[in-house]
Amino acid sequence: MKKLFIASNNAHKIDEIETILRQNGVDMEVTCPKEMDCHEEPEENGQTFEENAYIKAKFYYDLFHLPTIADDSGICIDYFNGGPGIYSARFLAELDYDKKCDRIIEMMKDTDDRGAQFVDCMCFIEENGNVSYYTGTNEGFIAREKAGHEGFGYDPIFVIPEYNKTEAELGMVYKNEHSHRAKALKKWILDAKEKL
Repeated sequence: MKKLFIASNNAHKIDEIETILRQNGVDMEVTCPKEMDCHEEPEENGQTFEENAYIKAKFYYDLFHLPTIADDSGICIDYFNGGPGIYSARFLAELDYDKKCDRIIEMMKDTDDRGAQFVDCMCFIEENGNVSYYTGTNEGFIAREKAGHEGFGYDPIFVIPEYNKTEAELGMVYKNEHSHRAKALKKWILDAKEKL
């Protein structure tokens, strides 16, 4: 069975990717830095989602020479001129995500400019070193209060308009089909079936 290296130490993200792969018929042995007893991490100093995804993928590809997939994702809020964007994980770094969500709601309490999107860019490096990119986006808006307990990160404040519910309310069944990460990963799956 072919191996696929997921260049992430985020257990939620790894579980999500593994589930989506399984649901879409990708039969690969998945591994990650923790399973390889690797404690090194790259410095994510890119200026775009694509650059950061490549930095992560290339770092681990050079270490293990396995087909490697990495993603960089974030929430882009209109009120913050597209921020925090690539800095989503480092935004308000002293706070956990629950408190980050509270702070964003507080910062936006007096505005109706609530548009936002989740963006995910995946970088895949094949065993032969070829590089390709896949991007998925989800359009929505920022809630006025947190809702839902499934999902992680900014899910409790990101509302999907057609359901008028947050991603945390819609839960993992929804996310595994329709999230920004699912959309990017499904594009990779369609392409990868020709390459794997």
